[in-house]
Amino acid sequence: MQTIEQVSKRLSSDPSWFNKCMLGVVFSIIPIAHFVAFGYLYRLFAEGKAQREISLPDWGDWKGMFVDGLKLFLIFFLFGFIPVALMSALVGISPWDSVFVKIPMAPVLFFAVPLPSAALYLYLLNEDFKNCFNFQALVGLMKAGIHAYWVPTIAYIGLLYILPFMYFVGGIIYFYFMGNVFKNLQLRADRG
Repeated sequence: MQTIEQVSKRLSSDPSWFNKCMLGVVFSIIPIAHFVAFGYLYRLFAEGKAQREISLPDWGDWKGMFVDGLKLFLIFFLFGFIPVALMSALVGISPWDSVFVKIPMAPVLFFAVPLPSAALYLYLLNEDFKNCFNFQALVGLMKAGIHAYWVPTIAYIGLLYILPFMYFVGGIIYFYFMGNVFKNLQLRADRG
């Protein structure tokens, strides 16, 4: 399994990495075009899942990336955004005004990225959305992989609050890494 350091070094070895990332940043902040940036991340996740060395794709297949971005968006909406929105609503309607009321938000925010990543991994097994709702497989991936993804998840959540550039570069590393983590879990399970 590749480490975050190896993925980061490989990413920066591409002579046009900065330009490719900046294009992703621009697409990320433009409504509708952001689906193309999501498609880029989707493809990097699939590359990590296939356990190929990270290689930034060229920005050329706009239609394909847009469609892939819609798939990624749907999965992240269902498994990331909706749980965060529901917990935010529950915390918001609480009659108590205390910092302790917000404590339940921490695990929901933490799992708002790896849970959709696990669902995306299950979807990519045979590109069937029904796989995303295999809750036994989702829980199994989340439990088995936590030792590998807890640090990058915390780092990525932190990056989301800094800059769109860091969001996209962090996303490239994170999505590739998560595809690779879940593929290694599957390989271990297949051997065992």
